[in-house]
Amino acid sequence: MPKFTPPAKMRDLIEALIDNQWAFAVTHGTDTGGSPFATVEGRTEKHHIVATWHTRVAGTYRLFSALHNKRDATLMQILHIVNGATDA
Repeated sequence: MPKFTPPAKMRDLIEALIDNQWAFAVTHGTDTGGSPFATVEGRTEKHHIVATWHTRVAGTYRLFSALHNKRDATLMQILHIVNGATDA
């Protein structure tokens, strides 16, 4: 698998998680069709976020899904939660 460089928005999320002392993990792999994807998962006592970027349709990493506490969310909403701007 080629070297992975996170897309800019994923780097923004990772930096926010680090800055705000969240526990998090980044997973990079390929789906059953061979398309690369990457997932960022973060947790605190009150919050659980998951954001996945996929290459399947576009050929480049695009946000595929974002969840906050198992509900659909936008990346902007997740960033606000991680940065403490909202207690959603």
